[in-house]
Amino acid sequence: MIGEKIISFESIDSTNRFLKENYRFYPDGTVVVALEQTSGYGRNGRHWHSPRGGLWFSVLFKPRKSLELSFYTRVFSVAVVKTLENMKIHANIKWPNDVYINGRKLAGVLSEGIFEGAKPLAVVVGVGMNVNNEIPAELKTRAINLKEITGKEISIIKLMESILKNARVIFRKYSKKKEALTRIWKRYLLQKEGDFVFLEGKKGKIVKINPDSLLIDFDGEIRRVYSLSPH
Repeated sequence: MIGEKIISFESIDSTNRFLKENYRFYPDGTVVVALEQTSGYGRNGRHWHSPRGGLWFSVLFKPRKSLELSFYTRVFSVAVVKTLENMKIHANIKWPNDVYINGRKLAGVLSEGIFEGAKPLAVVVGVGMNVNNEIPAELKTRAINLKEITGKEISIIKLMESILKNARVIFRKYSKKKEALTRIWKRYLLQKEGDFVFLEGKKGKIVKINPDSLLIDFDGEIRRVYSLSPH
């Protein structure tokens, strides 16, 4: 069960990296949480500022059969948004894995797989959220924390427990009904089919949103895109 075993660190390079290196020694559902990460990272290896005061944790899964990584990303991004809803905070998901409030990034989800050929050995899902931590001055127009939104300090442990509880419910309910979860995830997305986006200096129209890719029409040329970021 998700969260049945929890391992805590004062400081670690990366909770995702720890589980990727040590997955053999821990059971399915193990959670690793740290007060700070010294080398936290997001999609495409981008550095993720992870000081004390934020929530930084990862969850280990050992699936018996293959489940696409994007399913785990959807489970946890929806779990984060639903946790915020319970706090009367409205948030959206920026495709495919970031949680935004008022145009600023609050949290991110990163799912990574460990495979032996085509056989999945483990999946590690990392969640990073700005909670009580200071946002660096150079990021303040692009990032936000919960303390700024609520005007008070938030219990990081209670917040993580709430996210894990929501993730347990969602995982149990939708592991055999992935399309139903995709529909819920799409409702929370900032991007909608028919929206225009700019990528590499070109304007394109989103034709179809998939969990792990977008189909974008650039003047009649349909391209499959795996990231909306410039790098």
